[in-house]
Amino acid sequence: MNYVADYAAKDHVLPEIFGKEDKNEMPVGTGYLNGIVASVLVVASPFIPNQDIFWAFFSLNVVALLISYTMMFPAFLKLRKTDPDRERPFKVPGGPVMIQLMTWVPEVLLIFTIILTAVPLNGSAAEISSKMPILIGTIITLVIGEIVVRYAEHKNKMKVASTTQKERLS
Repeated sequence: MNYVADYAAKDHVLPEIFGKEDKNEMPVGTGYLNGIVASVLVVASPFIPNQDIFWAFFSLNVVALLISYTMMFPAFLKLRKTDPDRERPFKVPGGPVMIQLMTWVPEVLLIFTIILTAVPLNGSAAEISSKMPILIGTIITLVIGEIVVRYAEHKNKMKVASTTQKERLS
């Protein structure tokens, strides 16, 4: 995960802190941020009404992982349509019908699993108290993620504009 964030920061998709490296060029920025977030959670946990915080964050992590996979299956299908002649290490047997099935069956199952994991469906107090933190956490995580990405994009545009202006003046 640290290498993914490091690469994304160097590609100006995440803020620069995610791309911080030590003297051996090992990514440490994400580790620092994880440590800060974990410390805040440890300090804040006595004030959180649901004391099953570990399981709530574990479930939130599972939902976030599942959400990331929901984007991969349609991307697979799109790449097969937009770049069908590219050499691939593995070809899906069965033709277009099998490719559609291999895309949409897991996609539907993922979405169904996310809903069952994070959305309180029966309205009971137990389900609401266990799933609402996951649902709220997922929404907050998605919003914060979008803010971080937009911030990095804005900062990159400003850097590109500054570089372009310097090139014009020279």
